[in-house]
Amino acid sequence: MWRELIGSAFTDAKFYIPASDREIGHAEREVGIEFPAELRQLLMETNGASANFSAPLVWSVDEIIAQNRHVRSSADFARLYQPFTDLLFFGAEGNGDQFAYRVAEGRVSDTTIYEWDHETDARTQFAVGLADYVRRIAASVEPREPPRRSFLSAMVEKLRRRD
Repeated sequence: MWRELIGSAFTDAKFYIPASDREIGHAEREVGIEFPAELRQLLMETNGASANFSAPLVWSVDEIIAQNRHVRSSADFARLYQPFTDLLFFGAEGNGDQFAYRVAEGRVSDTTIYEWDHETDARTQFAVGLADYVRRIAASVEPREPPRRSFLSAMVEKLRRRD
């Protein structure tokens, strides 16, 4: 399901070897947060996904661990930002902003996704779930220019019209 949704939303989507239930459980223990079912399902289909010029749409389980550890333990972040203990980060936009679920009592209370703005520390609601997140990211991407015809293909087309 997730590969199809992401693949239909992004022509340049990249997928990876699925994560095992054991790997996901390890990640949950490392960050101290139970992942929502939709994120677990996506990771079991593809251990992360990138799209839109290789932006990390959804991180791998190892990257989820690393990024969540970093934001919680960085002395610089502690001076600059509100605490991050109430967020489970899982992806980024490629511009420094990151996406997360809200956490309460060690678990994600609902599937609302928030965007954390690294410049203002704003945490704003972005999507109502992972599928909505994928669609909204895809909709925010500027459409690509249609491929231009080469000189040779233009000449061949012109010659065919003569016949």
